[in-house]
Amino acid sequence: MKKKHASPQSGARRRALDGYLNAAARLGLEQPNLLAAGQYSLNRLTQNQQLMTNLYRGNWIARRIVDTLAEDMCKNWYALRGVSPQMAARYARQERYAHVRERVLSGLKWARLYGGAAGLMLVEGQEEDLSQPLRLEEIMPGQFRGILVVDRWNGVTPSTELVEDLSDADFGLPRFYEFCMPDGEKVAAHHSRVVRFLSRELPFLEQSAESGWGASELEHVYEELNKRDATSANIAQLIFQANLRVLKMSDLGEVLSSASAQAQRDLYSTLQAQNTLMSSMGLQVLDREDSFETHAYAFSGISEVYELFMLDVAGAAEIPATRLFGRSPAGMDATGEGDLRNYYDAVREKQQSVLRPVLEKLVPVIAMSAWGSVPDALEFDFLPVRDLTDRERAELAKLHTETVIAAYSAGLVDRERAARELERQGRETGVWARDASMEGKGGEDGRADGV
Repeated sequence: MKKKHASPQSGARRRALDGYLNAAARLGLEQPNLLAAGQYSLNRLTQNQQLMTNLYRGNWIARRIVDTLAEDMCKNWYALRGVSPQMAARYARQERYAHVRERVLSGLKWARLYGGAAGLMLVEGQEEDLSQPLRLEEIMPGQFRGILVVDRWNGVTPSTELVEDLSDADFGLPRFYEFCMPDGEKVAAHHSRVVRFLSRELPFLEQSAESGWGASELEHVYEELNKRDATSANIAQLIFQANLRVLKMSDLGEVLSSASAQAQRDLYSTLQAQNTLMSSMGLQVLDREDSFETHAYAFSGISEVYELFMLDVAGAAEIPATRLFGRSPAGMDATGEGDLRNYYDAVREKQQSVLRPVLEKLVPVIAMSAWGSVPDALEFDFLPVRDLTDRERAELAKLHTETVIAAYSAGLVDRERAARELERQGRETGVWARDASMEGKGGEDGRADGV
């Protein structure tokens, strides 16, 4: 029986190379050239806790990479929606009392440095039963005491048991976390009492290798940071060689090779005396057959190379050079506005993906401690990251006011709605904002926004 040969249309598996190849020139895929010799190895630098700590404490750029974006995420905080000014004031007092913003900022920083951190919500009266789920209805006014924040290496260990409830927001994450309390006691806390801080997420297998945490923000920046520091150190070393002085002696070789040790010591003493005269008096005494020359080092081109390494670090850190290094924008008519706008967009994205899950757990707990209940309409929005100038604030207030007046004059909104819209824009511009003295007179009608 004859075997049937697979036709090109038969669906038989064939190897297809979709790359340029030139074997004679050694160009292309898997050819023996310098480019093909390059490889990428798996370096889990996040697991090197000591290296991360040394970078944070000893390198100012690494510290700014960790701190800057976290501080900008918490800079203007957030505003509540669906509550009255009186309720918002009580909520803000409870939040300030528990130092929530400071603790959240610490959690974000340690997550960016070490790849992960955790915060244990502390509720008075429930210290002895942390392994049980947190029930909002059992939190009485004033019982929320803050957050115990620890990084992944010191103070918290996730359990291998995972949350299996599909309706739980923590589905697939550890069910319990073992915390080391300030007195040294270790307690198991239910996941509903824990807020997780993650920085850079990893694929499933790599996240498993990191015990469920993410990667440090310094891991992928480390190589570029190392290049920049080495370049800076070499430039500093060149400063010492910026002006070389050369003394030519006709019999120097003979003295070093054949003279006695005493003659060599006399030569060194003579050179030392010459150097002293040159340094203190600018005087150089030479023999008739000797000569003296100076060579100045030209630093042209070094600044451009240094700039490129700085830009590489800024690009890897996802922070503009103007923000990371605190320098003025370069180039004619450069303002840096475009770079900062992109950066603030990235900060807002991080607020939604990293900070919002943390606050969605915290806000109801703070609300129960402040009000004794959680309103159904309770929501929160992050306030603008970028601070407006006085001119921009005035122009924005004028534009918003004219828009509201036009809608009111056209009969599209009533007087009450127009007043609420003017009050809402006060969060950004400071114009038409409700006076603090009126907070206790607004009732609880849900007309005001903002903390």
